[in-house]
Amino acid sequence: MAHQSMGDAFAVRGPEEPRGATGAWTRLARDRVTVPAGGAVSVPFTVAVPERAEPGDHPGAVVALEDEPTATAGAIGVRRAVAARVYLRVSGPTAPALAVEGLTVTPHGSGAEITYTLRDLGNVTLRPRIALTSTGALGRPLAHGAATAPAELLPGQRVRLTESWPDPPALDRTRTTVRATAPGATAEGTAGYAAHPRLGTLLAGATALLAVAWSALGAASGRMARMSDRSPEPTAPHRAGFACFVGRPNAGKSTLTNALVGTKVAITSNRPQTTRHTVRGIVHRPDAQLVLVDTPGLHKPRTLLGERLNDVVRATWSEVDVIGFCLPADQKLGPGDKFIAKELAGIKKTPKIAIVTKTDLVESKALAEQLLAIHQLGIELGFEWAEIVPVSAVGDSQVQLLADLIAPLLPESPPLYPEGDLTDEPEMVMVAELIREAALEGVRDELPHSIAVVVEEMIPRENRPADRPLLDIHANVYIERPSQKGIIIGPKGSRLKEVGMKSRKHIEALLGTPVFLDLHVKVAKDWQRDPKQLRKLGF
Repeated sequence: MAHQSMGDAFAVRGPEEPRGATGAWTRLARDRVTVPAGGAVSVPFTVAVPERAEPGDHPGAVVALEDEPTATAGAIGVRRAVAARVYLRVSGPTAPALAVEGLTVTPHGSGAEITYTLRDLGNVTLRPRIALTSTGALGRPLAHGAATAPAELLPGQRVRLTESWPDPPALDRTRTTVRATAPGATAEGTAGYAAHPRLGTLLAGATALLAVAWSALGAASGRMARMSDRSPEPTAPHRAGFACFVGRPNAGKSTLTNALVGTKVAITSNRPQTTRHTVRGIVHRPDAQLVLVDTPGLHKPRTLLGERLNDVVRATWSEVDVIGFCLPADQKLGPGDKFIAKELAGIKKTPKIAIVTKTDLVESKALAEQLLAIHQLGIELGFEWAEIVPVSAVGDSQVQLLADLIAPLLPESPPLYPEGDLTDEPEMVMVAELIREAALEGVRDELPHSIAVVVEEMIPRENRPADRPLLDIHANVYIERPSQKGIIIGPKGSRLKEVGMKSRKHIEALLGTPVFLDLHVKVAKDWQRDPKQLRKLGF
């Protein structure tokens, strides 16, 4: 029996070794044959597929192996074998998925080598295409193109591939991207490279780089000079719009938003229902501007606050151009996920992307099962996902690919926000959220939903030297019961002091100035259920 080995080959297993899938399901009519010289023998076989077999491709092979080794001239016995590959597909939903892993660019002789692993994460055989691109200084493109790809990639198979780069720039910092595509699946990986040539090569490279920069500037000035007498060159239209991330609480929406924007614009915590209002993070790209709306987690409400948070989520769905449904890879689909998916199915015109988050927490088999389950969920509810994308915001895996897939779904539009803006959140709201994030850490399970923070004022300290400014921030931390005060304040004020120190560090990074933070803990009895208190606290 043959089984898939590393690379693109089969390995032969002996009859005493365990067999799986097709090998375990196959029964040969004969296990021993004699083939006359120049003759042929037919060996029928049957495949009994179990009722609960996983859908998708299950490759295998029927192998004929010589009984006795054939002696060679060197007196070494060799057992020859022939094989016929068996392609078996179990009916059911399919989930194609690719990954590009371990990409490296390393010096090799006078050039470099690009090495990476291509991996089939799904349950079907893929025939991938691979493209290599590199950019150098000033974003100039470097020559690459289509790369050698395996004829087919079987489910679970990894193939380590190497491409030679005979003439990388001698003096440049480059970034190489490998992009693999197959029907229904896309993946990419990136890696940097900087050569360290000898002095003579270095000087020659410096001259060449200077020439490139000069010619680029010269071409630009020429274009500006001729702009009045010729029409502009055709370019792809710029796109801009809103994409919202939805999902049940603690699905990784805020962490993903921060990873795409490149800085903290939404607070994160391992506590569910951390986000309590929509947070807009802005991603600037040459071809598009993505306004990412991080919403509270949709959940079964137990309080008036919960009902209002759910209203915020549904109102956001009706206003955005793309919806990203975040589903953690380390948790099987539950009633909450199916409830949200059912509501999304009622939104007919808006493209919906299934984003499998936290992929760094699971093995490939569990990830493939989750991808398959999500694909099947769309079929059951009568709609098709625009994309199904596995990502890891913590591991920075396929985060940029997600942005690449969202951008074409946005409408043609000039930028909606000025270059450099990363969020439209008021500073006082962001400061309050950073304080609440610090307060959420290390408290009892029932307390996070009882915490609200309001910044009363932010005032520059008077009579400070111009080179030593100080911003005074006065904020109140609200809880629902007097008994919760001790949890927030801690023994001799130690816990509240820790909250202040942690949040001040992030606030100073946000505002770019030293801060004096004055915190007070106050009781707003049952504020989550009191409409007047909710209005006072900004909900």
